[in-house]
Amino acid sequence: MIAGIFIGFFLRKYKNLFRITGKLNMWIIFLLLFSMGLSIGNNREILSSLGQLGSTAIIIGFAATVGSVLLAIPLYKFLFKNNSEK
Repeated sequence: MIAGIFIGFFLRKYKNLFRITGKLNMWIIFLLLFSMGLSIGNNREILSSLGQLGSTAIIIGFAATVGSVLLAIPLYKFLFKNNSEK
């Protein structure tokens, strides 16, 4: 990650390169999610306990989303609203 930061810093004037890497990153994430789905679909233990894991995953996902939104709002106001007043 640190190497990527340094390389990005020195290549920041090549805007077209970052458009390409943004699209490439999205496709890599899609491929990663697809391969994770294949792994989960192939695991009998996970599939047999999917009912219990599913409800727990929904609760954790909902709590994480609500928590992120509730914390992001004051952080946004602190970081960006104060700058416009200066």
